[in-house]
Amino acid sequence: MTTLLLAYCFPCSGNLITAERIRTSLESGGHRCIRKCTSDFDGCKEFWEFITDNGIRCIMGINACRTGLLLRDCPVPFGLVFGGTDLNESPAIPDSMDLMTATVNQARFLVCFSKELKQQALRLWPHVLDKIHIQPQGVCTYASTPSHRSDILTAYRTAEFGSCACGCTDNLDDSTKVFLLVCGLRPVKDPLYLLQAFSEWHRNDSRVLLIIVGPEMNEDYARKVKGEICRCPGILLLPPLPQTDLHTLMLHSCAVVNSSVSEGMSTAILEAMCLGVPVIARNIASNAAIITHKETGLLYNSPEFA
Repeated sequence: MTTLLLAYCFPCSGNLITAERIRTSLESGGHRCIRKCTSDFDGCKEFWEFITDNGIRCIMGINACRTGLLLRDCPVPFGLVFGGTDLNESPAIPDSMDLMTATVNQARFLVCFSKELKQQALRLWPHVLDKIHIQPQGVCTYASTPSHRSDILTAYRTAEFGSCACGCTDNLDDSTKVFLLVCGLRPVKDPLYLLQAFSEWHRNDSRVLLIIVGPEMNEDYARKVKGEICRCPGILLLPPLPQTDLHTLMLHSCAVVNSSVSEGMSTAILEAMCLGVPVIARNIASNAAIITHKETGLLYNSPEFA
């Protein structure tokens, strides 16, 4: 049987990682699986032609809002995997909420990563109780232990939008205290929330360095982040890294930090935990669902947690 995985697969986004894991799982069970991004189709007509031409018999959509335009009237049975933005942010936009409601009603099944997300989905659509399921995410890590963080930073900090206001990465050594924030540059991930606090910490202790790694997912917001970083010593911005380099950099960090306003289930937090790297995360429901404060990580309520 051929299954189509449909997601908004921005490079290095959480949706892309989730889609790849589902694809691997389905293929290991003997299913043929095709992964496509919503942007690969100009509209429903082209989407339906692709379904017919490839013998697609079922579809899994990742993110109810991003995939809703294509799936709402889809002639093939489909299920939905909720991300985080679709449940936490999109309902505030009436058109998005209407689209998701129509798509959720047509879906054969719904999947959430945590109990908290399931509760949020049921607050929005109480009638879907019988077809909603919880399936926590799993992660795979690919760290290359022989690598050194200085090699990784040298390779990527000269990228087009790599930047640091004080040149503090020129002489990295074993005493440098690296904190890693992995996120796309968009408001819901809120990297600006921590900049001033970490920059002030760096002024008091020049060994402290916050490294932000992620793609530009909102052009205006990314420009704002870059402008602020130019005024904040002790902050380095890097483009998306290959998984092996990212996980190696995690291993060479004091902690992985999270600043999100809302989350589905943070892949970066799960990967850090898998690697045995401390995690420091904003105290929101989805982070609290996977972190027990002072046992499996730290949850903070203000940027001055340090």
